[in-house]
Amino acid sequence: MKRISTLLASSMLVFSLGALAQTPPPASKDGVRADREKMRASGAELQKDREQLKRDEQALRDARKSGDPAKVKAAEDKLRASRGEVRGDRKQLDADRQKLEKDRLQRDRERLQADREKLKANQAELKRDQGQVKRDEQALRDARKSGDPARIKAAEEKLRASRKEVAGGRRQVEADRKRMERDRERARDHREQARRDDDRRGERRGDRDDRRDKGKGYAKGQGKGKSEWAHSEKKGRGNKDR
Repeated sequence: MKRISTLLASSMLVFSLGALAQTPPPASKDGVRADREKMRASGAELQKDREQLKRDEQALRDARKSGDPAKVKAAEDKLRASRGEVRGDRKQLDADRQKLEKDRLQRDRERLQADREKLKANQAELKRDQGQVKRDEQALRDARKSGDPARIKAAEEKLRASRKEVAGGRRQVEADRKRMERDRERARDHREQARRDDDRRGERRGDRDDRRDKGKGYAKGQGKGKSEWAHSEKKGRGNKDR
């Protein structure tokens, strides 16, 4: 029987450890701080590569003025590499920003849940203390009816202590409500900021798509109206026939 109990306890322990292993860790304050530091480092790297890009653009202009084909090609290759670095930095910064937003929103949810639980517990404690005050008030009334000075003094002291507990409980509940409201406002601000950032990312993607389409060039005659293009083609063939 003892062996069976030991096996059952071991099985329950293994199951509990497995469940804990599958639970994702909460987004702690330190995790959000690490996200901010990583994002700051990515921003600094992007700024550095942008400055290099400007220098490479100037170097290409100088190379073209020199008319040296080898110098022009080397400058173009270097500029192309710098543009690739900047694109990579932008992607990394965007990924860091999205991770920060995700972890911050997760932390906000956890903080609000903790606020609600703390408020609920303190409200329950306050309710118990208020019930104790009512009982102590009744005990004081009974003591006064008895006329026993010692009993009255003890009941008064107990009632005084109970009322003090209620006053402290009310202050704590009020503080909990204010903290929860502050955390709720902060969470709203973070959600709004995440929405604005997402909108900006969508706009940037749209701009990149437009530039890519323009870079590919237009099909023959796409820049003109159909009738204008057909007329120019026909005119060109007529000139060749003549």
